Amino acid sequence: MKILPDVKIEGGLFNSDIIEQILVGDISGQKPEDFALGNRRNLIDEIASVFSDARAFWNVFKHRREKLPESDIGTSATRDTWVVPFLGLLGYELQYNHKAYVVDGLTFAISHRAGEDEKSPPVHIVGFRQDLGKLPPTGRPRLAPHSLLQEYLNRTEQVWGIVTNGLTLRVLRSSLYVSKQAYIEFDLEKIFEEQHFEDFSLLFRLIHRTRLPKAGSKPDECFLEKYYLESIVQGSRVRDHLRDNVEECIKILANGFIAHPQNSKLRKRLYPDYPENDKLTAQDLYRDLLKLVYRFLFLIVSEDRGLISSNPLYLEHYGISRLRRLVDKLSAYNEFDDIWQSLRALWKILAKEEFANLLEVSPLNGDLFSEISLDIYTIKNRDLLEAFWHLFYYRENNSSPPRRVSFSALDVEELGSVYESLLDFHPQVDFSTDPPEFHLATGSERKSTGSYYTPPELVAELVSSALEPVINDKLKSCKTKDEKEKALLSIKVCDPASGSGHFLLAAARRLGKELARIRTGENEPSPEKLREAIRDVVAHCIYGVDKNPLAVELCKVALWLESHCKGKPLSFLDHRIRCGDSLVG
Repeated sequence: MKILPDVKIEGGLFNSDIIEQILVGDISGQKPEDFALGNRRNLIDEIASVFSDARAFWNVFKHRREKLPESDIGTSATRDTWVVPFLGLLGYELQYNHKAYVVDGLTFAISHRAGEDEKSPPVHIVGFRQDLGKLPPTGRPRLAPHSLLQEYLNRTEQVWGIVTNGLTLRVLRSSLYVSKQAYIEFDLEKIFEEQHFEDFSLLFRLIHRTRLPKAGSKPDECFLEKYYLESIVQGSRVRDHLRDNVEECIKILANGFIAHPQNSKLRKRLYPDYPENDKLTAQDLYRDLLKLVYRFLFLIVSEDRGLISSNPLYLEHYGISRLRRLVDKLSAYNEFDDIWQSLRALWKILAKEEFANLLEVSPLNGDLFSEISLDIYTIKNRDLLEAFWHLFYYRENNSSPPRRVSFSALDVEELGSVYESLLDFHPQVDFSTDPPEFHLATGSERKSTGSYYTPPELVAELVSSALEPVINDKLKSCKTKDEKEKALLSIKVCDPASGSGHFLLAAARRLGKELARIRTGENEPSPEKLREAIRDVVAHCIYGVDKNPLAVELCKVALWLESHCKGKPLSFLDHRIRCGDSLVG
């Protein structure tokens, strides 16, 4: 998730609301005295002063780097001329670890700690030529810098730590009890070369020494942990509001289409006495609306993650995320329909290779972008933007200000969960009004379609009881790395009632982590290696069937997003995730 140009958040560590609150100081721990500055100091002035001093250290480091031979990985230059003095400006008194930590019989050669006490948070500094996600060329230490710190955190009572090569800095959190690695990354090179003060301000407010645990204290007493826990609470509220907002979005879209003066044919088709061969039932309309809304959601999430296109023309004039700007612009809420027409053009761009190539977009294809009945009708900008407002924003209550939904921080399962909640509704059209009105009433659609989905607790148990023994059995006779990789990729996981993919996602993550471990020799592989492995697992091992066509498409969407398959169409999963009845064939 990209909050600022030089900041990346992985694993849902913090949501966008928390980051915005930190940036403006509208959250606990953001007063001068919380940074041990004294209440008479101005925090913004202090950050500006530190930024200026840090830039001076950066320039010294930059010149030092330029003089080093290619054979020098730059460890001393990175530590002594840059990271140690830089973190000193942020309140750190780094202590060099003369001996590696030994935990469970394993050594962890972490370079520093954030204080004299042995229980101070770990800070691992490596040379600027050392990639945080790759093993050192010498093979020592035994793990990539990121993996080394992550595994150390997971095996000890330490919860937070820092790893940096001077160009990139990551703050990691223990991930022993969560399904994904969680960290926030700062691009130090861009921050100081391009003088991005806002990004630096977030860095200061988030990783100043006063943010991390004090030696020997409980982790939940530090500000970082408080922000993390608050993000979880806020995320839960966002998910609940998103379900309500998607419901509202669907109703606004439905009534916007029905009421448009040019859509008389649509209104006629909805009447009960319309000829059967061209009639559109309320249920048909609802299914098309669900597919339309999930086009929106899929593209919002994909664009937020940079998976569709970085072409400026696409982002400015075609990408769906541009509508974020328009929903805040009152003059855009008008009677025209140019926004809808631009979305119709977007569907064609995403479906046809000749159009996609012009905007550096890979065609997505897939049933999610196949034609629906609504594609031939139109809707006013006013109604369309009101519907999008409910996707982009939520309110805690009627009197609270609107907050943006951070789609890039949502787990892909959560999009499926929203869909599942919508199956409880029964669509109705009231013909006693002019124009007719679309409503959603609580119904039994879930029962009639056989759509019942697996809760997370049961998914975890299924992976443990059904998949783990297969993994162990496949690997027990393998001796070489190649043999283990081939054996793992030969595993076939099929969910005969896949729904929106909860079990298949968990299986892909578990197999992906094991594959990344085999390839890297690391118990906690770097995020980059983990993504590559999950991508290969999805392409080789994952299969599913469901009788609900939209659930099938959402399952493909979830796997596509999880495997970060930029450049691959949704249709690459067509022969693996199929629509059908696994009971009757």
